[in-house]
Amino acid sequence: MDSPWERLRDGGAAERQDRALVLAAVADEGIALQFAACELQDDREVVLAAIEQDPDALQYASKTLRGCREVVAAAVSRAGETLQFAEPNLWEDRELLWSAVSADGRLLRLAQSQDKELVLTAVRQETRRPSGAECFVKEVVMSSVRTSGENLKLASEELQDDAEVVMAAIKFDGLALQFASPRLREDRDIVLLAVQQHGCALEFASEELRCDRQVVREAVNRTPRSLMLALGERTGRSPGRPRSAFHLWRWFGRG
Repeated sequence: MDSPWERLRDGGAAERQDRALVLAAVADEGIALQFAACELQDDREVVLAAIEQDPDALQYASKTLRGCREVVAAAVSRAGETLQFAEPNLWEDRELLWSAVSADGRLLRLAQSQDKELVLTAVRQETRRPSGAECFVKEVVMSSVRTSGENLKLASEELQDDAEVVMAAIKFDGLALQFASPRLREDRDIVLLAVQQHGCALEFASEELRCDRQVVREAVNRTPRSLMLALGERTGRSPGRPRSAFHLWRWFGRG
């Protein structure tokens, strides 16, 4: 014998409008709500029964109930990601958004939140790249670049020019130097830190620092293949650079 939800799925208009059958069906399989008649998708008791069995059933509720805070809260409390099925007016509800991002940090995309605590919760919950208004929240970008230096490229220009943020990024990945502002790529201390983490970061240093003996020495010691960068074979040799490995070692010897 078919289960209630199978009877609802395979039935006609009469079955779809049968409230008792729909209640039995959604108690068995919440997403069976999609097969119910429109008036039952707008029935609070039916929808809450479906959500209790499977929070994803929220997506099949009526527009009215997807905009009802009580109904949406019932779904979000069980599965934060279901907030995406709610009407947009509820995406700015701090309590609902908090529940959602605590479960899945990516859901912060649903709202243009300036709430630092919420944003930080999202970053800690889900290692993610900063976007939109978040790029201007220094604490968020700091959290983000500490998990992936490459995330520096998505920060605001102001934060790409912030020495504290850039140093946090290059401590994780020296190659993040490429996303720092031109001013900081001329900063000897920052460039040294970058090449000590990854010698090939030398490629992204200013022209002057790519000819700095100590910087080049640190880069080659860390990553021998950065020798090619010191010789200018990838970035174009400047007049101040050695012409060969032999000249390079003589050049080091003069430092």
